Amino acid sequence: MSKDKHSQRSLVIWVVAGLLLLFFLVTAVLAMRMRAQLRKQTIYRDGPVFMAVASAEVDDVRSINEGIIPPGAEEELFEVALNTSDIRGVIGVRVFTEGNISVGGVPLSIKRGKTEPHEEELLNQRIPISRFHPEFELSNIFLFIEDELTEKEKYPVLEIIIPLFSFNDEKVSGFAQYYLDGADVAAELAEVDRSIFFYAGGAFLFGGVIGTGILIWAFRRLRKVNELLEDRTRHLVSANHKLSMEARTAAIGAITSHLIHGLKSPLQGIRQFVTTQSNGEDADDGGRVWQDAADTTERMQNLINEVIEVLQDRGGDFSYEVSLEELSALTKDRVMSYADRKSVRFVVQGAVEGDLMISNDRANLIVLILVNLIRNAIDASENEQEVNLKIILEKNDRLTFQVADQGPGMPEAVREHLFQPVASGKVGGSGVGLSLCQELSRHLGGDLELATTGFDGTVFELGISIIT
Repeated sequence: MSKDKHSQRSLVIWVVAGLLLLFFLVTAVLAMRMRAQLRKQTIYRDGPVFMAVASAEVDDVRSINEGIIPPGAEEELFEVALNTSDIRGVIGVRVFTEGNISVGGVPLSIKRGKTEPHEEELLNQRIPISRFHPEFELSNIFLFIEDELTEKEKYPVLEIIIPLFSFNDEKVSGFAQYYLDGADVAAELAEVDRSIFFYAGGAFLFGGVIGTGILIWAFRRLRKVNELLEDRTRHLVSANHKLSMEARTAAIGAITSHLIHGLKSPLQGIRQFVTTQSNGEDADDGGRVWQDAADTTERMQNLINEVIEVLQDRGGDFSYEVSLEELSALTKDRVMSYADRKSVRFVVQGAVEGDLMISNDRANLIVLILVNLIRNAIDASENEQEVNLKIILEKNDRLTFQVADQGPGMPEAVREHLFQPVASGKVGGSGVGLSLCQELSRHLGGDLELATTGFDGTVFELGISIIT
């Protein structure tokens, strides 16, 4: 009898062990497959989103540049990449023509690359390609990273390659390769892994007691995670499509507005403190230092106020028109105090009168560009030299603004990297002013360039089309 019990116990143990082993294998296989599916959906989720946004942007660019740039031209592809590079999380964009010819990228420091033949076949079928790199070296895609980093740091990066085509004809004109900050994707994949292993482990541990119930519950929860990801994908496609159609610069505007409003109050407090200290010091070196600090904080406060005014104008429903005379007066008002402190004469010449009117939206951006150029010219000038703003109304419905100084000119080393971000030729400069001015001019449909530079001075020229 005891022998039978022992045999039965052994049989039960072996059966239970076999069932547990089988249950473990089944659970493990199903968990790994579900994990692979969820990871694939997470990684591939943003591909259709970017393709929808880029296609809408192609239609926008074609409507704006109709008759100017042929459909599918390199300029059109690059402008689409530039306009979509401000989407949250994008760190770089490469652009290729349909023949896998590299057009360039954003930012300018990004290296050129190429797509593989099998990738082109998928892209020509309007199928986006996504890859997640958990440990990616930025020096692989950026030129300046190799020089600045002594140790190669690695970051999570999401790579998305999409075809560029219009919703109207759906003909693929080229390809865009996006590199995005993959921190959010890495966090989501880690959360997927935690969910998978938690539920699968729970199903295995408690499967001997309530096996079927736990298994059904676990996979229902996983199914909900899957449905949540699909639902989020649909909402992201819809939201990003609406966002790109309403305003191509909405992402930058929102971030800038948040940053500027956050800086305004603390900077006001610093300004009051520095002003109080400067008033309490004697007219010695210490007093001059406090006065310079007070002037600097005042300038920063004025800059923030100017940006806030532009953001309010661009974000509101109310619009109005500004004359050339008002535009030049507004520009002069914002730089005269700075010119006086530097003992530099500032003069406005040219077409400042007439019936030409510019929308407040465009006028504010033009003023931002001119103020930056003029302040740079003042910084490059000596005492009693002259900085000149010349406004030219050309016959082909185009406005040209020339900012000229009498400084020593720009060295060759500075001219080579003139419009590149974080490349400054001024002591204490941030290296973003001219780059930002060029981006704003492109947004206005214009162009900013260095006209001349030499021992007798430097001239920057901003050309803007009157017809919007």
